[in-house]
Amino acid sequence: MLLCGCGKSDQQPEGAPSGERTKEPVPEVPKDAPTGPFAAFDFDAAEASWQGSWVLEGEVAGKQVAWMIDGSSLVEFDGTTERKLEFSLYSPCQITYTDVEEGVTGYKSFVFVRDTLHAGLGSSGTVAGDAVIVCDGGKTYVLDAAGACLAWTERFDDWKSEPATCSVAGEGDARKFVVEGHEIAFLDDASLGTAQMKNNVAIKHANFAAAKAALASASEPAGTDAL
Repeated sequence: MLLCGCGKSDQQPEGAPSGERTKEPVPEVPKDAPTGPFAAFDFDAAEASWQGSWVLEGEVAGKQVAWMIDGSSLVEFDGTTERKLEFSLYSPCQITYTDVEEGVTGYKSFVFVRDTLHAGLGSSGTVAGDAVIVCDGGKTYVLDAAGACLAWTERFDDWKSEPATCSVAGEGDARKFVVEGHEIAFLDDASLGTAQMKNNVAIKHANFAAAKAALASASEPAGTDAL
């Protein structure tokens, strides 16, 4: 999870997606363009998969929250209070959730391994067409079929790329994406994630009430039933 108070300061937390801000920003390649860096990724399908009610890792490692997502509307319950946020699919391996009133945006990495959502701290990635796309260290890496690697960064819709060194190594269950000294394992043929990401399993519930009840149950101290 990364936070960016974009409405209050030009400073960003370490590791947040970043890029050079120009006076009149014109994206080098808009991410939603037909020839954009993520053109092979199905944003609509991924956004549809996120819809509904979840219990998942919150902003604090080890502390879960309940989310209800309906289109771009997100309601978060931390066990005590609710807050309304704006949900957006930022890239093939990151979503954003924005407190519009505060001007603060959080970034959360994710990956769907078949029908299971993993979301929270850690690096993640996916295979889209012939490209491997990985979110790691505040950058989105795209490795194409020819072995060319680009590191994409963005700020205020101004996307820039620079050559990077990344590759896929190993075979079978040992396949991994290697970049900047980091290794992100393939979890299946189309999904990647670090061990930390693999452990961040989000649980989907029938509705928000069920998600909040599950969150409350998980927060109860051990041995409560015996009292």
